[in-house]
Amino acid sequence: MRVVTPAMKLEVEIEQAALKDDRLVLTGLAGFLPCETSLGAAEARALLGKVLRPAVLWWVLTGGRTKK
Repeated sequence: MRVVTPAMKLEVEIEQAALKDDRLVLTGLAGFLPCETSLGAAEARALLGKVLRPAVLWWVLTGGRTKK
């Protein structure tokens, strides 16, 4: 995953996902630095709603090829 901000671009690698204190916690690396991101249930639902669309699922299942 790539994160782009006005200040920098980082490659982000998610190594683990776990539930902790009623939040989804994603841990991994941002560049070479350890990082942790946490989402509440509402945020996780919103994210799933954005990515669980036919075009995105097709892209994932076909290895990154877009549907024509």
